[in-house]
Amino acid sequence: HSIEAIVKNASDEELKAIKNIRWYISCGDDDFLYEGNSMMHILFHKNKIPHEYRVKDGAHTWSYWRMELPLVMEFVSKSFTQY
Repeated sequence: HSIEAIVKNASDEELKAIKNIRWYISCGDDDFLYEGNSMMHILFHKNKIPHEYRVKDGAHTWSYWRMELPLVMEFVSKSFTQY
């Protein structure tokens, strides 16, 4: 499952559905997933897919996610209200 392949091969209708998802990408600058997340952000940006993208100090650790989880939950909770 490659998000790049999904976006590149999406029909107009499928791309519209992808754009209707509320995307939130957060990654530490020392995370081993940093490059892939950065490439996903670039792909989304080029395809005008709305998303939140955050890079902060940290790695793929529990301390990073304890700091980030309240912000993620706030983002998710907005999906249940009109904003």
